[in-house]
Amino acid sequence: MLAIADQIKPTAPLTIYVLQSLGLRTILLTGDNVKTARAIANQVGIKTVYAEVLPTHKERFIASLKENKKTHGKIAMVGDGINDSPALARADVGIAVGTGTDVAVEAASIVLVRDELFDVVAAIMLSKKTVWRIRINFMFATIYNIIGIPIAAGILLPAGVQLMPWMASAAMALSSVSVVISSLLLRYFKKPKMQKYERDVRYRQWLLNKSTGIVVHRGIDNLPVNRSKSSILSSFKNSRLSQIVIESISAVKNAVMEEKKKATLFLNDEQTTNQNQKEEEIELQVTAL
Repeated sequence: MLAIADQIKPTAPLTIYVLQSLGLRTILLTGDNVKTARAIANQVGIKTVYAEVLPTHKERFIASLKENKKTHGKIAMVGDGINDSPALARADVGIAVGTGTDVAVEAASIVLVRDELFDVVAAIMLSKKTVWRIRINFMFATIYNIIGIPIAAGILLPAGVQLMPWMASAAMALSSVSVVISSLLLRYFKKPKMQKYERDVRYRQWLLNKSTGIVVHRGIDNLPVNRSKSSILSSFKNSRLSQIVIESISAVKNAVMEEKKKATLFLNDEQTTNQNQKEEEIELQVTAL
């Protein structure tokens, strides 16, 4: 007996846990069958799964989430294959693994240089830190100018405080330099360590319950897998796929009937030819007598 399996990355469960602890909703979109998708979800702890989806279905799903931004917020897509490239381009933020295909890398907004899934967490934390630093700089520059401009205009002149032109120029330069120095502090950003989360008690509790409450959908009809056979049959009858199958079967039947007609005509012609040959032979024999 030979068994083949696509092993998940060792850091995948920890990555999903940290993303969920950050308040992010995680969804699995895969082209694998339902059983494989459920097995992967059990290992990594993703509760919402869409299996048997095509590349166009992934893009359509991302587009449907983006239509309701008030509920879902910003949409990020992580992938590394050619079939992920349409969804990566459609998402607000597309994250591609550097070891993936060139098409996925070109379609993504962010490319992870290493083949390390936990770098997704580092990228999100770095982006949050960057936005926070931008807001701090904007607030500092606003307060600095609110205080500095009136002083430079001479509001404190009655009190004997006066800024010389070179002082005003130096103060303006100091404002720009302080913002630049504040931005350079991002260079000291440190990637979060996995050991910190692995020792967390909440992570261990999450590992025990990560395989509960998983809901698997089929990507084509976006309905739960545990439907009755009658509902599946009725939905198939009403689908475009059933019409294509019926049209294909009717076309095959027509082709078979045409071949039968041709075969019948050929046999009739052959029988007529044989009968004519026999009559000619009889006439020749009579003539010889």
